[in-house]
Parts: sequence; C-alpha cells; structure tokens
Amino acid sequence: MARESSTAKKPDQAVVESLFSLYREGNYAELAGRIQSLLNDHPEELVLHSLLGAAWLELGEYDSAIDSYRAALAIKPDFDKVHNSLGIAHLRLRQFDEAGTAFRNAVGINPRFAEAWFNLGIVHENSRQWSAAAECYRKAIAARPDYAEAHNSLATVLWQEGETDAVAEHYGKALSLRRNYYPAWRNLLHFLEKANRHEELKQARQQAADVLGNHELIRFYAGVLADMDNDTALARTLLESIVFDTGDNLGCHDEQLRLGRLVAVCDRLDDTAGAMDYARRANALSQAISADKGIAGEGYQVMVRERRAFFVPENLSCWSILPQSGMNEMAPVFIVGFPRSGTTLLDTILRGHPQIRIAEECDAVALLVDRLASASDHHLQNLPDLKPDTIRQLGELYRDRLNYHLQTDDESLRLIDRSTLNMIHAGEILRIFPEARFIFLLRHPADSVLSCYMQTFYETPANANFYSLEDAAALYDLVFGLWRQYEEGLGMNILYVRYEDIVEDIEQACRSVLDFIDMPWHPAMLEHRSTARNREMIRTASYNQVTQPLYTRAAGRWRRYRDALEPVLPVLEPWARRFGYSMK
Repeated sequence: MARESSTAKKPDQAVVESLFSLYREGNYAELAGRIQSLLNDHPEELVLHSLLGAAWLELGEYDSAIDSYRAALAIKPDFDKVHNSLGIAHLRLRQFDEAGTAFRNAVGINPRFAEAWFNLGIVHENSRQWSAAAECYRKAIAARPDYAEAHNSLATVLWQEGETDAVAEHYGKALSLRRNYYPAWRNLLHFLEKANRHEELKQARQQAADVLGNHELIRFYAGVLADMDNDTALARTLLESIVFDTGDNLGCHDEQLRLGRLVAVCDRLDDTAGAMDYARRANALSQAISADKGIAGEGYQVMVRERRAFFVPENLSCWSILPQSGMNEMAPVFIVGFPRSGTTLLDTILRGHPQIRIAEECDAVALLVDRLASASDHHLQNLPDLKPDTIRQLGELYRDRLNYHLQTDDESLRLIDRSTLNMIHAGEILRIFPEARFIFLLRHPADSVLSCYMQTFYETPANANFYSLEDAAALYDLVFGLWRQYEEGLGMNILYVRYEDIVEDIEQACRSVLDFIDMPWHPAMLEHRSTARNREMIRTASYNQVTQPLYTRAAGRWRRYRDALEPVLPVLEPWARRFGYSMK
C-alpha cells in the first residue's frame, strides 16, 4: 500500500521544472544538492526522491541512489520505472540477486516494460543463465520490436546456447535497425570468425567498413584475415598498427583480442620475446577486466582444496566407488584434462564418427554439482549418505541436461561430455555414475601451462589463475594432486591419451579411444579438418587451430620459452616425470 501523502505544501511546479532542466543538462551534482534542500520541506514528495535517485545514479553514487529509489517506492510501491532504476543501481554494484528482484517487480507491474525485460536479461546473462536471458530478451523485443540492443544481446546468448542458426540473423536485425551500431558489428565479426565462416567474415568486414570507415575494428579484422590466410608477417604489421581505446568494456575486450592474436603471431614467427611481451600485456588487461567483474582465481583454488581435504582415505573407507562387474555400455563418458591439452582436437576428431555426439563445455556437470551441493551441504561430507532415490534423480537430471545440449534422445548414439576442468568434479560424478568413463588428455605439463598463459580466455574463476605462469603452475599442481587422489581412492575407468601421440599417429590414438568406449572404427574420423570447418561453433580457445593440418610444432614448444618458464619448472617437473615426459 502506498504511504499517505504529506499534507505539507508541494514544491512549486516551476521549481520542479528547473530540476528536470538540470537533469537534462547533466548538472547532476547541483541537482542532488538542490533536491536535498527541498526534501527538508517536502520529505514525502515522490518526484524529488525519484529524481534524486536518478542524479545519484548518474554520479556513480549507487548506494545513495538505492536509498532514494527505496524512499520513492515507499511512497508509490507500484512505480514500475523506479523499480527498474533501482535494479540498475544494484546492477552497477554487481548485486545481481537484488537487481533481479527489482526488474522482476518492474515487469510484474508492467509486463510490456521492454527496458526492464532487457535489464533482467543482463542479470541472467551475468549469471551465465543463457536460456533465461534469451527469454527475457525475446520479451523485450516483443514489447519493442525496434529494440536493437535486445536483438544484439539475444544473438550473443543464443551463441552461448549453441543456437547458431539465429545468431547472425539477430545481429543483422540489430544492424538493420541501427546501421552504425558498433557493438553489433563487432559481435557479428567475432561470431563469424569463431564460427569459421571466413567468406562471410570477409563480406561482413567490407559491409562494416562501408559504415564505420577506417575504424580500428576494420583494421583489426584485416589483420585477422591475413593471419587466416597464413600471411603471418602482414598480420603482425596490421595488428601492431592499431591500439583499441580501453576506456570502455568493448574497447578492453577488443584490445585483449588484439594482444592475444599477436601472441600467436609472434610465436609462429619464432619471436619468443615478442610473444611473451604481448602475453604479459594481454594477461594484465584480462586481470583488470576480471577484477572489474569481481572475478578472482582464489575461490576456484579453495574449491579444489575443499575436495582435496575431503577425498582422503579416512573419508572414503566407508564409501567405495568401484565399477560393478560388466560395465554398462552406456555409462557416461567424459573428456577431461587441463586446459590447452588437446581436448578440442580430440573432440573434433571424434565428431567425424556418425554415432558419436559431443557436448562441448556444457553445464550438465555444473548443474549436477549445484544440486549435490544443496543435498550435501556444499562441503561434501554427506556425499556417502545420498539415498538411492536421490542418486537416481540426480542421474536423470544430468542426462536430461546433456540431451538438451545435444538436442537428442537417441539411445543408439554415444554421448560424450567434454569439459576440461570437469576433472575436479570426478568425485561427484562417480558418486552418481560409478561406472563413468574418463578420457583424460595429457600434454607435457610445461606446454600446458605455457599455452594457458599465452591464451586469452573468457573471464571465469578458473581462468583467472592463468594470468601469471606462477599461478597457472600452482593450479596445475593443485588439480593434478586432486586427480591423483581420485585415481588412487575411487577405482576409476580412465584412458589416458597424450596430445603428442594424437599429432604423431592420429589413427592409433583414435582406435584406442574407440576401443575404450566400445565403438567401431570409422574412417571419417581422419578427416578432422573437414569436420572442424563444418562445425557450427567451437567454444574453446582452440577454435582457429583445429581447422589446420595436424602439426608437431606445438609439442615441446616450452623449450623455446625455457628461460621464462624456469621459475615454475620445479613445480611441474614431478608431474612430467609421473607422465613420462622429459624436462630436457
């Protein structure tokens, strides 16, 4: 119920108009000062509280904005625009739960409130809830069909969802509504690059150039295309001729991409000093972007350490996970390994088999772990006590989510879940699926760590550990220590596949994998380049590499960077010896 209006005299209409004039002119500090004075005489004047909230929002005083908007809503609880503005203030503070509540209140009051639907989509997108975000953006478009920003954002989340057929369509729709809309041009070009649509990329770049002129984005993609055409020297010249302004989020990400591309270009030109310099600069920028998002690597390390503390012999003595006699043919199969160890390459090769479907970096295990956390207090102590019905329900939950990602329920197909760092959740996986099979990709530890450092990743708590060689090596040691505990304590079904063996003898490596998962040989698996080119999307950082011929140059690359790696080699050497790799 709205608060009863004060009997105090309302502010003069001319005064109110002058306040709106200050807002339109951008004089927010003066506006805030004048409203605060007026509120002494008019403490329950709705327009003063809402306008003061708007001033604080523009000044970046988000806590003060929240207080003002709440005061306004105490007077008029069904003020949809103030609920939306309150949500924006929470969003700026990265308070996603509070922001989501405010936006839901706004659309609950006004279901045709396009901006509130759009903002709710942003909340879901920041939580990586792609389906929910897509639904919100669709509702924003339904309410306002000419909403270019909503089309652009919908395309981006559909990309994440793997619904690639509609991605270019919605970027195109955004550009048809606003031809000079830079974010949509930028996103469209990036999408076409990662989707391996090179001819479409060339055409789209030219169309963008007709609108944006000699913009850095246009020159950047000239360098990208030169790199794709294997003119590495020209690519370096073009990429070094520009620098993106890092004053906003898009500029930061574009500069991050430019630096990351130059790392790979310098590496191919055997300029190791240049590659490491660009890697250092790219990682510094990535770290700043992560910090701005509130993302740090320490939380991920804590999660791994929690599992290392739990999965010890004394805790496992009453919980033995051993395969039953006669393994279930359709036991879940997982491709895991440390990032940059060849999982994308193996994934692409296996996709050539007509009876194999692979879910790339899907969230089925994450969903399973979240549900297990609620069932076992997040600290894992109750895992041994899960009831059979709970285990069955969680298994169905996982399979339903995997089928959703793969868009199939065909039981004749072999479904494989490929997400590298699912290796840290092997304990939870085995609690639900004791006969699960793990295809574990190995690569020389120094090559893996170096490659993670030299690669630009999406900002996540796990990837935040790759901004220095020291942190990357520490994470490697941590997660492999956990994996060794799983291996020694849980009776796992594991096939180790070395990246170096794949590039040396692809057929032999493939046959060993197929034998492990009880699948027949198929010669199309040897046509991995064709498979990669025909894939709608490759989600990992290796998207522009698996379309190339197999080469052994990346194996042993660490030796060219030995001086830079010297501080972390003592951490990695024990693992190299364990896996049979030389440190010479």
